[in-house]
Amino acid sequence: MEMGLGPFFFVTTQAKSTIADVLEARGYELIEAEYTPARRLWRVFIDRPDSKRGVDRIGLDDCVAMSDAIQDALIASNCEFEHLEVSTPGLDRALTKPMHFDRFAGEEVKLTIEPAFEGLRKLNGILIGYSDDAVTVDVNGVVTRIPYANVARARVVPQY
Repeated sequence: MEMGLGPFFFVTTQAKSTIADVLEARGYELIEAEYTPARRLWRVFIDRPDSKRGVDRIGLDDCVAMSDAIQDALIASNCEFEHLEVSTPGLDRALTKPMHFDRFAGEEVKLTIEPAFEGLRKLNGILIGYSDDAVTVDVNGVVTRIPYANVARARVVPQY
């Protein structure tokens, strides 16, 4: 184990891997999985790999079915938890994998950049895509490439 990464990191990483495996085996993908130790709560956001908006392919029945499957897998792998929430990624869905940046090309996105890249910490613009380990965004006609490693958080900006 690397320095600074204790048992909590190992347990949450192992649980995320278990959750991702359960979803993938059933034709879903893990968007985000967050653990809140104080409440012993797992919050899991799921989608279908062919979804475009994050709410067009996932319904309540999907969330219930995956909640049951994830709960069974977490119990079988001895992951301690008391609460589990499974939901859609929502209209402001997170982009958490390189392929998401191509799938959501043309959408308005909001990026948080850490560490800062060329003085940029936050960026809003139209997503062009992902290539050569970089995310490309058009910000008011100026095309900006941000190294993927610097993208700490990326979300689609909802259009109402």
